[in-house]
Amino acid sequence: MLSLPLEERIKKLLCEGPPVHRFSFLKHFALDCCDEEFLQVLQKHALLVQGLWAPKSSLLLLEDGESSLVRDYLLLLFSENSTISESDLLSNIPTNLRKKMEVFLDAFAVKRSSFKFTGWKFKEPADASFIKRYPKIVDAQKEVWNSIEKNLKKYIGGKKRGPRERNADPKPIITGTPGKTVNPTGTLMKNAIGVSSGRKTMSEETREALPKALTKVFLTHKVCSFQLICQGLRQLAISQSTLPKADARMVVAAAYGVDAPSEELHEIINQVATNIHGLFVLKSSPEHPEYDPLRKVVIDLLRGGSPDVKLKKANVFQAAKEVLKRDISINEYNKVMNDICVSKGSAWVLKSGDGNPT
Repeated sequence: MLSLPLEERIKKLLCEGPPVHRFSFLKHFALDCCDEEFLQVLQKHALLVQGLWAPKSSLLLLEDGESSLVRDYLLLLFSENSTISESDLLSNIPTNLRKKMEVFLDAFAVKRSSFKFTGWKFKEPADASFIKRYPKIVDAQKEVWNSIEKNLKKYIGGKKRGPRERNADPKPIITGTPGKTVNPTGTLMKNAIGVSSGRKTMSEETREALPKALTKVFLTHKVCSFQLICQGLRQLAISQSTLPKADARMVVAAAYGVDAPSEELHEIINQVATNIHGLFVLKSSPEHPEYDPLRKVVIDLLRGGSPDVKLKKANVFQAAKEVLKRDISINEYNKVMNDICVSKGSAWVLKSGDGNPT
């Protein structure tokens, strides 16, 4: 991936990843160029929607012109608001195009039905950090959407749009001051990264993809710090970007977890791994699950001691006999200890978690 020219790299990422992309994730694949150069190329092939980047329909080589029209119309609506009412769509999209509409809605949004609102909500939370950091790009993209809307009106979406969902997020208004974004009430919009807003900012797609991706990271690094996990998720997306689309999409979606608030990523990590004094170890070994009972014994011994605790062979054998009610074999002992520890003289200590073997 990194060996490709910048433009080809961007096109490949846009086409093979999820429906929309965060700038911070895309830019990770182009650390060799400045933001200005990267954004110039990115805007040739993608459109800004809620601070995220969606590939242009022309780049995706859709099966027909009608599919492009429907997709562009839905993205136009989502660029203006994170929700679309069902009445808007039914009144503006011709009956013969509604099957195509459903395909793209499934990709971009989730259905919501209540007494006050029936429609669709954009799956991914807005990237407020990008909106705040690049107001000129946001303004330029508004002009692009205005041009697209004029063209779309010839074929679709000519009727007045209905009411929004009452609790929908207000559309940001870009001020003349770089780095500041206000909503219609005039209050500053908080940065979506690292600020608790009372709702999850990690998409369901990412939450579902992370456990599998995390397991892949732990297969490479048996013991990980939080920083190494984040690095591993991004590297995984790079190394596996040539896989079939379904699997590659899983990896890219999981890498988005790195941009979510850290407490949300920690929540998913804790589902598959155990925290040992700030370092993480898989609860179950994908390679040797038959040794998981002994693995848990060793993990408990490490957690019960100080951060620099040293485990002696006799201590492990004794603890295993008490907990497992049997004598363990030398083979399973060596498998478990070598997996998460390193030998220091006559004792074992937890691996460093920094990616190094010791």
